[in-house]
Amino acid sequence: MIFAIAANGNNLSALVNQNFGRCEWFCLFDTKTHKNLFIENPANQNPEKAGCDAVEILLGKNVGIAIAGRFGSKVADMFRRNNIQMVIPEIQQTVSEITNQIK
Repeated sequence: MIFAIAANGNNLSALVNQNFGRCEWFCLFDTKTHKNLFIENPANQNPEKAGCDAVEILLGKNVGIAIAGRFGSKVADMFRRNNIQMVIPEIQQTVSEITNQIK
């Protein structure tokens, strides 16, 4: 399964971003290979629909679970329609801390 982690940077020490659609990067973590791939979120600068556009990007990457500090209602609806689980960490964590918990 592929996890998409909204991140403030393109490295494992980056914090999980508090706003899904406005994050600068997504860390795609593959549970089969245990590899990380950081991709830019070009939708984060969109004046409108940044979150929905980001969901479209991740749908093309076969993501099964998305992790961020917050998801907007339209984003949540899109994820639910596509059977993608959303996870909001209870405390602020780094990408590395999240991936270590998944392993």
